[in-house]
Amino acid sequence: MDIRQFRVAIRAKNFDRTTSFYGDVLGLPRLQAWEREDARGALFQVGSGVIEVLGRPQTDDHHGWDEAYDYQGPEQKMTVTLVVPSAEKAYESLLMRDKNIPGGLRHLEDGTLVFQTHDPDGVVLVFRQAESAKAARERALGKSSAQSPAQEHGGHHGDRTWGDRGRQGAEEPAEA
Repeated sequence: MDIRQFRVAIRAKNFDRTTSFYGDVLGLPRLQAWEREDARGALFQVGSGVIEVLGRPQTDDHHGWDEAYDYQGPEQKMTVTLVVPSAEKAYESLLMRDKNIPGGLRHLEDGTLVFQTHDPDGVVLVFRQAESAKAARERALGKSSAQSPAQEHGGHHGDRTWGDRGRQGAEEPAEA
């Protein structure tokens, strides 16, 4: 089997907002964009793969329900995991582009550092720190490397959603 490209297609409820997230907030290079009578789309480079954002045509008046873009069901239909050299640097880089980026840093049970957020359509994005060569060798030999307890970083971002953006001054609910 000769696979030439790996592509994930996302049908955006709001095409402009979603393409802005992938292009401006994540800083992914836009490879191509198009607009046709029936739809519009954009391709973003993600390592050796591509994220394809599809949306309604710009002239669509949004009357009527269309399951392709107004889907219902589980809040998180898909998770995209991106392996990066440093989850912390990925988090800091995104905070520089958008200080209200939802999510935050945390350690998984195996001690791996991840930054988890989501796009405006609820697609979960996990920036997973690449395993070091030493940790990979230790795992292969059956040794466990030092593990950190689960921990949240950037806590004020953790509960925010894209719908909360711009509500920095809004009163936070009291914790029980």
